Amino acid sequence: MKRPLIGKPAGFSRQIARAMQQAISLTVHTARPDQAESVQSSLGTEVRLQKPDQLKLRLVYGAAEHSEATFKAAVYLEQLPTSTLGQVVLVAADLPSTQNPMQELAKVLPDGTVCIADRQTAGRGRGGNKWESPAGCMLFSVNAKLTIEGRLMPFVQYTVCLAIVQAIQEAAVSRLQGATLDVRIKWPNDLMAEGLKLGGILCHSAYSNRQFVSTIGIGINLANRQPTTCVDSLIEAAHAKAGLSGNPRPVTREELLARILGHLEKLLQTLMEQGFSSLQPAYEAAWLHSGQKVTLEEDTVGGPAEQIQVTILGLAPNGYLLATDASGQRFELHPDGNSLDFMKGLVRRKLST
Repeated sequence: MKRPLIGKPAGFSRQIARAMQQAISLTVHTARPDQAESVQSSLGTEVRLQKPDQLKLRLVYGAAEHSEATFKAAVYLEQLPTSTLGQVVLVAADLPSTQNPMQELAKVLPDGTVCIADRQTAGRGRGGNKWESPAGCMLFSVNAKLTIEGRLMPFVQYTVCLAIVQAIQEAAVSRLQGATLDVRIKWPNDLMAEGLKLGGILCHSAYSNRQFVSTIGIGINLANRQPTTCVDSLIEAAHAKAGLSGNPRPVTREELLARILGHLEKLLQTLMEQGFSSLQPAYEAAWLHSGQKVTLEEDTVGGPAEQIQVTILGLAPNGYLLATDASGQRFELHPDGNSLDFMKGLVRRKLST
């Protein structure tokens, strides 16, 4: 079985327990002074979260010298091309999870706020799993307020995956004299490279005041070469294969975060205005699955399970997989909810002709 992106499953370690007893410092950095004033007016200097276990956060405004975090907010803000996403960034050395404060404070934080941590001690994965992160992972969450039809919400995670791929390719092109990497989307919310997991996302959405507020958690193997592979390793290998001179510059978190949010802001705007149909060609060009053969196991009455092979054509209008069998009959493929690998736990629903 492949190892997960963030490493070994982590229980409630002593480090997490200590974090529950004392306040964790978050430095607040903003592109404009009025944004800092707005956050301070809404949150003050101390916040206690409901989860995990009444965690207390101490907010420090713009005082990077008092932070143990290594993320350079000023360098990031200089590169940020957005008008909304990422204009406010909360920075921590260690957090149980960047998702928790962003979800609980979503109603009072400015739209587009980002929370980034050097390390997560209880990061959240699919199915409520907790994962501990090795050094070199890029771990952050971003809140986005979306005025959008409910039927389009499943496509938010696809849009995020596309933005990440575009940002990684943009960083690679600048180091590889125009060449790109073989980074692909694995439906519905993973990033793959050379058959190994490179990253993943987790979306949580709530509806309020005629808007959806999505808290999008993202983990990317940026500089950690274990347990799978990372962006820096991929670029170094491509650089050597192309016979380019010198060594490529490492991709920093500051650079990649600014690039991701730049692409994501544009793509989310397109999703809200035009739906996913205008993004689908780019998404399917970046994913793993067009033409992929998938074998489904279906129960039969009084006999062994029947194996049926189908071919993936693309995405169905509702965001599930669209596939066809040997007779040309089309199906939607849905996860069965029993497998952590969605591609290994699919059931089909026949589409009317």
